[in-house]
Amino acid sequence: MNQVQGIVKNIGVTGLGQVITAFMAFILMIYLARFLGEADFGKYNFALSLTTLLATFTDLGVNQLLVREIARERDQSDRYVNNAVLLKVPLSFLTMGVIVSISWIMGLEGDMKFIVYLFGAYNILLTISGTYLSLFQAWERMEYVTLFQTVERLFIVGLGLAVLLMGYGVIEVALVYLIAGFIDITFSALLSFRKFIRPSFRIEPGFQKDLLVMGLPFGLNSLFAVFFFKIDSVILGLMKGDVAVGIYNAAYNPLLSLSSIAAGMVSAAIYPVMSRYFRGNREFLHDFTVVSSRYLVIIGLPIAAGCFVLADRFIALFYGGGYAAAALPFQILAIFIPIRLVSTITGTLLSSIDRQGYRMLAVGLSAVFNIILNIILIPIYSYIGASVATVASEFLLYLLFLFYIGRHYRELKMHGSFIKPAAAAVIMALVVYAIRAMNLAIIICVASAIYTAVLILLGTFNEDDKMLFRKLVGMDS
Repeated sequence: MNQVQGIVKNIGVTGLGQVITAFMAFILMIYLARFLGEADFGKYNFALSLTTLLATFTDLGVNQLLVREIARERDQSDRYVNNAVLLKVPLSFLTMGVIVSISWIMGLEGDMKFIVYLFGAYNILLTISGTYLSLFQAWERMEYVTLFQTVERLFIVGLGLAVLLMGYGVIEVALVYLIAGFIDITFSALLSFRKFIRPSFRIEPGFQKDLLVMGLPFGLNSLFAVFFFKIDSVILGLMKGDVAVGIYNAAYNPLLSLSSIAAGMVSAAIYPVMSRYFRGNREFLHDFTVVSSRYLVIIGLPIAAGCFVLADRFIALFYGGGYAAAALPFQILAIFIPIRLVSTITGTLLSSIDRQGYRMLAVGLSAVFNIILNIILIPIYSYIGASVATVASEFLLYLLFLFYIGRHYRELKMHGSFIKPAAAAVIMALVVYAIRAMNLAIIICVASAIYTAVLILLGTFNEDDKMLFRKLVGMDS
């Protein structure tokens, strides 16, 4: 298996897992929205967003550091993973203390406080189990990551739907997540010990200190990223209440899940490869980044165009008539899909070339920009303002990534290759608008055929694409 085949295999395996888990999560989200109603659905999203943000203190970037370092030194896997897990035990108690303190400062009471505690414990357990997933990713054994994520999501969706159908509410759903957290850490640890490493309780304080120091830029990046994606729900809940949070997340969650499938499957597969090639073949790394960005734009643009034109149809399909107000924020948020996909590639490049500090800075600046925009726009425009802030902040992040890559690595000249896919997406959107009253399945098939045909007619694919295809099928190793 050549390098291209290996990358595509890992992307395919990761993509399958992402599709399965995202689909299951999406089904659960729809039923949560319908069974809980706007207010309780807002509580669910508020608690999950807040605790996901605070749980980053359990990891502080160690998991991402492990992927890069183990990919370069696989013989050190035992030492890295065992020390990282032992390091996270005290960090877990620290994080839970932060969650309790923030809940008290916010004045959360009754059910809301209990829900936050349950989701907080779940996210802490998920972060620890993620240490073992970092091991699988570094070894480029993405099938184990897919297996783990699928089992976890099956449990949450299956038991979560059962809880909803039996008439229980958001507290019981949070308990399902907590049980899943314990299953996560048990299953991932056993799989690691059986396939890759030996468990050890030997603590190396000096090495753990190095992990914290080296991982801190990754940790701050993760913290800023969670702020970037979750702070809008928190601010919206504090300023406009649970109903506004419910409407906003009815629009945001499907699009975030959709973009996460493509972004997650690609970044997880290419991060170890990029990290190795930065040491051995920098020219390949540059070309690989440009080609990857181009293909993600080709994927993302028609998705964004279709979601924009058919927003009301998708919202009605997902939620019935209860969330009609979510159609406009759905249209606005659809714009961020291709931007986010390309940002995933450029951000991964910064981490792989040991410039994670600049990635952290870019995400931090964008998160601050996002917070400021939310504070300005939400009091006036509610969830519409939050949607605009998300798109604007995503675009700023993309520009900052390009700036730091050009300054500390080399300039990425790739925008010219985006023109033809953009033209094809516009033509596709016009046709979709003309036939938007037809069956959705037929519209999607017609749109896909038109987009592909226009790409070919415009001469989008060149000799490099043909060479990649030959490598993929094994005709050129």
